[in-house]
Amino acid sequence: MEKHIRLLDCTLRDGGHIVQGNFGEIVIRNIIERLVEAGIDIIEVGFLWNQLCGTDIARYFSISDVKRILPDNHGCSKFSLMADFIDLEHLEPCDGTIEIIRLSFKRWRLDWGLKTAQILMDKGYKVFINPVNNNVYTDQQYIEVLQKVNKLHPYGFAIVDTFGVMRISDLLHRYYLVENNLSKDITIGFHLHENMGLAYSLAQCIIQNASPKRKIVVDGSLLGMGRVPGNLCIEQIVDYLNDQHGTDYAIEPIYDAIDDYIAPIKAKHPWGYAIPYALSAKYYLHRTYAEYLAGKNRLKTKDIQRILAQIPSSEAETYNEEYISKLYYDYMNVVYNDKSDKTQLGKEIGMYDRILVVAPGESIKSCLKTIIEAVDEKTAVISVNFNLEFDGLESDYIFLTNTKRYDAIKDRKTQNKLIITSNLVRDIEKRDYTVSYNDLVYFGDDYCDDSTLMLINLLSKIGVKEINFAGFDGRKNGAMGFFKQSFDRNERKPANGAKIKTILGSVFKDISKVFITESEYR
Repeated sequence: MEKHIRLLDCTLRDGGHIVQGNFGEIVIRNIIERLVEAGIDIIEVGFLWNQLCGTDIARYFSISDVKRILPDNHGCSKFSLMADFIDLEHLEPCDGTIEIIRLSFKRWRLDWGLKTAQILMDKGYKVFINPVNNNVYTDQQYIEVLQKVNKLHPYGFAIVDTFGVMRISDLLHRYYLVENNLSKDITIGFHLHENMGLAYSLAQCIIQNASPKRKIVVDGSLLGMGRVPGNLCIEQIVDYLNDQHGTDYAIEPIYDAIDDYIAPIKAKHPWGYAIPYALSAKYYLHRTYAEYLAGKNRLKTKDIQRILAQIPSSEAETYNEEYISKLYYDYMNVVYNDKSDKTQLGKEIGMYDRILVVAPGESIKSCLKTIIEAVDEKTAVISVNFNLEFDGLESDYIFLTNTKRYDAIKDRKTQNKLIITSNLVRDIEKRDYTVSYNDLVYFGDDYCDDSTLMLINLLSKIGVKEINFAGFDGRKNGAMGFFKQSFDRNERKPANGAKIKTILGSVFKDISKVFITESEYR
């Protein structure tokens, strides 16, 4: 007899998003064996795919393709697969190897889900209907889906919190809606995400509140492995069920699987709670919007929140890169009349014989003596997004394009002057000069927001004809760890070195460029 509450591990399927399913055949086998040893009720061994993917990848074209990685002795564990909008008419009839197939689909593909479910049920499979993004349905729309599911009468139906938006009240509301409108002999599943760090609490809530007459399946994965920010940690819910509900899952094989296979992956490809994904959940948005903005590496969390808050519900469900790009550019392009600032800055810079632009590259450290020797009282030293403070070498000006860098320089003791781009005026009151962001990121028809390139553009516009460079090295630009300031460890290199080279050689061909330190842009 099936248990009232069962656990489904989706490490090899959902966790596969982290490594594109490429765990390696030996690791796939060993993870399954550990989960079987732990007594996990259902083990989802990967995705059904529309082609053969190779023996190292947890994606399978057919059942015969799956059999090679399944253990002979699977104890009480059952095996499942998931499919997402592919043709499955070719699939072999169920022979008991894979008992359960779960169908995942967006709301406009409901017909595909129901049609494919019928095909699979006719082949003898137990089918789970998993419509993603449960929050995008109104109550009435969800009831209409449930009515169609009742007519089909599959094995299970899952509440899937794709965007990780549910709090306890949301989960209970959706559960009671399903409980009271779904046929009583259809299993209810739950797939929870960690956007707001609530998956474990939500899982406990549903276990405590689910009807004892209804069969329940709760998804989890080893160490919460899954597309960032991840899933419910199966080791947590196993421990909870053993402690509070008297189940007898073996926890040590799960810990072994984590130590041996999952923790090393997480060290290279981290997942877990992160504020940008919490914000995407807060505003009921596709997670990739937050990913796009976090990837800019020049926005603070409050900037990300301000931009995400502008996305309307019509753009929330499906990621639209063109739309979020425009919001980002509009946010950065604060209109500012910088004519007087440029005029005054031009007069000041014109009083110096030489200009030295210092970008935050590792070559500063190795060539510090050379840089110091190149500077005298007639040299204007302009550092990019950091405050240059070495014995015998200080910034005369700091050119700041990035609000994330302001905290590191705002309490500086030196008497240098601050030049900011207009996207920072919302948050920085004390500055000496403000220049238009939008005026500096376009180079003819090309857009590039590399900060050093923006500074060159500014200097060109105020009449500078020769620039000396240090640290603008291309290969290591952004590796800031040797400075006193604390910066992101994952600071990125310039996104497009080839584009920077092209702009330097064409747009600024009339500016004499002298590289004091090694550089790919020489």
